[in-house]
Amino acid sequence: MKIEKLKLNNFHYLLIFLFLFSCLLIRAATDMMPFVETQYVFNYEFEFLKRGLLGELFRLSFDKVNSQIIYIVSFFFLLILSIYFFKIFFLDFNKEKNIHKFIFSIMVFVSPFTMQHFIFDIGRQDIINLLITFLSFFFIEKFHKKNLLLAFMLLLNLSLMLLIHEGSLFMFIPVIFGFWFFKNPHKDNLLIKLALFFIIVFITFVISTQGLSTHFTFQELNNYLLNRYFLPYDIDKIVFIQTSALHVLFRDLFNTYDPFVPHSIIEDAIINGFNIDGLINNIILILLLSPAFFIVYKIYLNILKSSDLRTKFFLILPFSPFVLFIFGYDHMRWWSLIFTNIFIVILFLCKEKKTYQRIIINNVKEYKFLYYFLVLESFLLGPVRVIGTFDVVQKIIY
Repeated sequence: MKIEKLKLNNFHYLLIFLFLFSCLLIRAATDMMPFVETQYVFNYEFEFLKRGLLGELFRLSFDKVNSQIIYIVSFFFLLILSIYFFKIFFLDFNKEKNIHKFIFSIMVFVSPFTMQHFIFDIGRQDIINLLITFLSFFFIEKFHKKNLLLAFMLLLNLSLMLLIHEGSLFMFIPVIFGFWFFKNPHKDNLLIKLALFFIIVFITFVISTQGLSTHFTFQELNNYLLNRYFLPYDIDKIVFIQTSALHVLFRDLFNTYDPFVPHSIIEDAIINGFNIDGLINNIILILLLSPAFFIVYKIYLNILKSSDLRTKFFLILPFSPFVLFIFGYDHMRWWSLIFTNIFIVILFLCKEKKTYQRIIINNVKEYKFLYYFLVLESFLLGPVRVIGTFDVVQKIIY
């Protein structure tokens, strides 16, 4: 059956979005993690702190920052992200309607790697930085022939991302540069791209090294935050201060700067990530979502066979979050960012060339029942979380 017979209009798409988003909320929604919530009280009140930009905006915007305000604002950005995901996964991709493209859109949107993960991890800086990534893509599409103007606009965007979370250097920034190179691969602007990249790396270095806390010791900062955001509020408004979230302000890659912070960034990632539990979690994810790995592999293989150098370069860069495995033990989060980047790149390529759309259509035709299984499995497994494995697996194990 061809999807044209369904005669989908904007109202139908609205109903589809509301239905799918509601189902994903029911399956994946949970309370905001204290680690995430704590970082919303990092700000510039006493000194410059890395990851402090959002907290500073909250401090300047609200008299008394509390967990309700943080959650409402976070849900707003989550909703915006879900709408934009739906736009690129459904509306843009299905302008020329086809049932197989529609099936692909559903699989991507409900995947444990994509929207479900961000619903579960509500409040995480990744959500806002993904929106900035899409804004950067928009600038590149509109101004890729105006090299200096685009470089200046990207400098502002990428600096903003780094002030929100310095890890964006590996999460999203490589994909942005890849899309810029894809849209304008000419040698005459290669120096501009390289110069901007080195500036961004330097900004990351400055934020990571100069954004550590020197005004407070670890205990002093913990006590200050507890007295300001925890003790004065009723139970439904308190901001839960998680001490491990404060560690990021007292350590760098190889050193710690307070006796109450036991490990540097890399030590922490190795000790807590590269252990038996971490290995088991990664194996469980790969096994249970092996159909998604297989489908992405087949799509990549076919696109690489029929693509030029700039497209191949663009296809490689979604894997940049792999670097983060040595910087943090949020392994499930890194997997989610990798697959989210992969799906975004595939769908943006499909906008550029119909050949890639035919690859998707043929892939769905060949593995249709695998797609049906993935959609069903997505709701059964629930979201790819941050550190631990799927909730249904946790219940069985524990």
